[in-house]
Amino acid sequence: MASSVSSDARRRANLRVLQRLDPLILDIAGSATHVVLYEFNTTSQQWEKTGCEGSLFVAKRSEVPRFTLVVLNRSSKDNLEVPITGKFQMQLQEPYLIFREAKGDGGTVKIRGIWFHDGAERTAVSDLLSRLVTSLEQIEQLEENHAHDAEALLGTDKREHSAKSSSGKASKDTAAKTDHHKNNAVEAGNTATSKQPPHVNNLVLDKKSLQLSLLSLIQDERFLDLIHAQYLKVAHARGVRDKHGNSAGDDANNNG
Repeated sequence: MASSVSSDARRRANLRVLQRLDPLILDIAGSATHVVLYEFNTTSQQWEKTGCEGSLFVAKRSEVPRFTLVVLNRSSKDNLEVPITGKFQMQLQEPYLIFREAKGDGGTVKIRGIWFHDGAERTAVSDLLSRLVTSLEQIEQLEENHAHDAEALLGTDKREHSAKSSSGKASKDTAAKTDHHKNNAVEAGNTATSKQPPHVNNLVLDKKSLQLSLLSLIQDERFLDLIHAQYLKVAHARGVRDKHGNSAGDDANNNG
């Protein structure tokens, strides 16, 4: 029991430290007690220490990137912070967890290796990162498909608006003509209607595209906030209605 309390207290303390570093961090998804960061020297073809070592954390964030890998450096204030996305590349090659990191404006790729004091922690962190990258890759693909669907719908709306504008202009021209030909108003109206440009068919998503779009929306915090706000509004209105109904029932019983 004491060990569990001590572990929870240590976790909360580590979370506070991480949140001072990045206020958008929400929780700790995984950690390792002690690691050492190495970098592969392509000239000498050897691994070299970077001067960064300490506790490692895989942290969950409230905004993109949703996860980040952090090493709190005990040697200096230069911590390691690597965004975890669906494009994160890594491999487990004992005794290192190797990953690629793009640095600088030129996009220079560095090959980094993390040495773990505890081999079991290395395996656990590697498995966690693999699951996260797979999930993030799927989410990013859904978001990309959703963006394409939104662009297609926007294009359809623009075409429909253009068609409606043309139709409105045609109607105005017809109305002007009927002012000079009142005796033929009905015939002119029918003719104008028959000459209106056809509407562009609405874009219809197939079942799979609709599913991907809805899944993408569920991953959007703003969409969830909107749905939750509407839910609270409905729940509040229902509570008020039930309260009034109970009050009316009590009054009826008292009168009876």
